[in-house]
Amino acid sequence: MLDSLLAQDAARVVLCLPRHYARFPGPVTPPALPPGVTLLWSDTDYGPATKLLPALRAFPQNALAYCDDDCLYQPGWLAALCTAASPTEAVAASGWSVDRLKRQGAAPPHSDIAQGFSGVLIRPGMIDPRAFDIPAEARPVDDIWLSGMRALTGTPLRLAPEARARVTPLDRPAPLQDTTDRARANAAAAHCLWERFGLWPPRR
Repeated sequence: MLDSLLAQDAARVVLCLPRHYARFPGPVTPPALPPGVTLLWSDTDYGPATKLLPALRAFPQNALAYCDDDCLYQPGWLAALCTAASPTEAVAASGWSVDRLKRQGAAPPHSDIAQGFSGVLIRPGMIDPRAFDIPAEARPVDDIWLSGMRALTGTPLRLAPEARARVTPLDRPAPLQDTTDRARANAAAAHCLWERFGLWPPRR
């Protein structure tokens, strides 16, 4: 996966890891990294959102593309995200509307939830600083939490299907999407955002 990112002609490829996992004992041992990958340690384990939040602190003035570690990113993936980008919009290779959660969100052609597995491109100021204060109910579903933190800055989300076409999910022992538990976790995180910030009110 890291090799596929190094082939994207990015200015920098960063792997963010917590020094200790919240769910597992002992220090974190990093994998062998190919030359050209920067390891960025975080003193806090933010759950899956650790893939982005330490980089936000380390590179506050940079545009950042973040993604998951269980996909391969084919040549042209990053270029497709950048081509779809604008100074006022975040870009995701794929996403969906919170209407699916019976909540009111963005009007078309924009989406609400950016799916991290296929890649998201943001610019400075597009993520609310309160993103680092993740409540327990939002930790398992970072797509919901990070998308909410983007929405709180007033930044719309545009989709880039050309980038999605260049993403190949790797085989996984169990599905992470479209399960009952995942749906419950998504709904709980969205409810938390509504209670805390008034974001995405229930659809009437």
